[in-house]
Amino acid sequence: MRNPRRWSGWAGCALALAAALAVGACSDERQAGGKKPVDTGGTAVLGELVEPSKPMPLVWESDLDADLVDIMYMGLTRPAWRDGHLVFQTSEASPMAMAWHYEYLAPDSTAIRYHMRSGLRWSDGKPITARDVAWTYRTLKDPRVASPRQSDAAQIDSVVAENDSTVTFHFKRRYPDMVFNSSIHVAPEHVYAGGDPGQIRTHPTLVHPEGGRLVVSGPFLVESWQHGQQMTLAPNPNFSVRPRLARIVIRAEKDRTTALTEMKLGHLDFLRPLGFDQLQELHEQAPNVRVARQEKRYYEYLAWNPLTVPAFRDRDVRRALGQAIDVPYLIEGLKMQDYAVPASGPYPPIFKAVYDSAAMRPLRFDPEAAKRTLEAKGWRDTDGDGVRDRDGKPFRFTLLTNSGNQRRADAVIIVQQQLKAVGVDMQIQQMEYATASSRFYKHEYEAALGSWGVALSPDFSAMWSPRQTFNITSYDNPEVNRLMKEAASQPTEALASPLWRQAAQKIVDDQPYTWLYYYDQLFAVSDRLQGMRIDVYGPYQNAWEWWIPADRQGTPGTGKPQ
Repeated sequence: MRNPRRWSGWAGCALALAAALAVGACSDERQAGGKKPVDTGGTAVLGELVEPSKPMPLVWESDLDADLVDIMYMGLTRPAWRDGHLVFQTSEASPMAMAWHYEYLAPDSTAIRYHMRSGLRWSDGKPITARDVAWTYRTLKDPRVASPRQSDAAQIDSVVAENDSTVTFHFKRRYPDMVFNSSIHVAPEHVYAGGDPGQIRTHPTLVHPEGGRLVVSGPFLVESWQHGQQMTLAPNPNFSVRPRLARIVIRAEKDRTTALTEMKLGHLDFLRPLGFDQLQELHEQAPNVRVARQEKRYYEYLAWNPLTVPAFRDRDVRRALGQAIDVPYLIEGLKMQDYAVPASGPYPPIFKAVYDSAAMRPLRFDPEAAKRTLEAKGWRDTDGDGVRDRDGKPFRFTLLTNSGNQRRADAVIIVQQQLKAVGVDMQIQQMEYATASSRFYKHEYEAALGSWGVALSPDFSAMWSPRQTFNITSYDNPEVNRLMKEAASQPTEALASPLWRQAAQKIVDDQPYTWLYYYDQLFAVSDRLQGMRIDVYGPYQNAWEWWIPADRQGTPGTGKPQ
């Protein structure tokens, strides 16, 4: 994420970003009178620079897995992004919603009752019931599962299946995200119950999901998977709406240059991510390809790990390192001027209620101030080798980032040069994406360059609370913890927002990260693939509505029938 609770990095027509980025007609327009019917059949070929891993609601971590979960599993409601806020659709508005109605229960409204559609079935034919919902939330809270989204259930006291089609959530208190936190994708109890919750990631259906063995509820299931090459999705015969495509092939494009060539040649219908430095070449050589953007949902950061580098335990030192980095120069050097702005903290500009550009300004580039701070902290170049030292130890560390991302490869070189200018020696280590991510989450790194696609809720406790998976710097500030807890307990967004802003300000003051820039995620989309809706929520959100004109349904780039 596109999933609204994506804290991942390494997740109607009114939602269109702009007319210039038109990504196909909306389904309600398509169904209106006078519109040309769309064709069915054909295979869309999507290029991704990472491959799927664990597309299951309780354990997904990557953007791609989040997108797959979003089209393979239903939730009680279906989130959508409108006018800077999430809205939650019932089944009358979206076939991805299990519930046709929900209501807050009197007198204190600390409970929500959902009424589910009848006749829902998993891809293996078993009925979907309220018991699946209750089991999903019990398992989400189970510490043995260690779900990255465990915090979503922190305020849920219990989930009760009253009958097959009615489920009630009882919360510890009323707060703004009650519907958000009761709308995660639901997993099938009959597949996973009875096994060891701590081994769910190695369940046979996740290791070998092909052939429909991965039981899902959404429009697509896994037909085949050649690890390291491609995953093929086919329609789920038990989903209420038949997808218009016959198949979706997701190809693992390990090399970004090769992937761009494949896109230009018409061998791909979609490519993610598109590098900012690739735009001109694409515009000049592929007029049949449009560029769409997921606007400012991502930020890039430098994380300082105090567990492995003692110098990073000092807030002033972390701040000095940030002052040594010229972010506007970095943005220009990476050719991101039209798609990125300097970042000031954990809330990007898409959050109208909590983004505070006046109070939280980007850290100012001030290398002289950085030098003064380092001097004051005892970091001086005593041997004249150009590297500061203290107590006989040089200020030297290794920054980890993932390979296969040219933007980050270029960024770390620039950062390395800028830190060298203030006497800090930063070495660079690049690792394959999955390995780097694992090192991040296990805190097995010294410094790191990565990015997050933020969850579409102001509640960032999954990032900044102690012992949370995504808290990769082991950040723990008691005052921030208090503010987050208080914000999460407020009955309305209006009361919660000031508290979230205060918590964000204190996090920024502590500088566990150096925030670099908020940026757009760019995608290349062939004009062969029609109906793809892209906004803040993400590119896969309406995959069952995608279509390919009948006269273009041959294998992409070959003209051969499929």
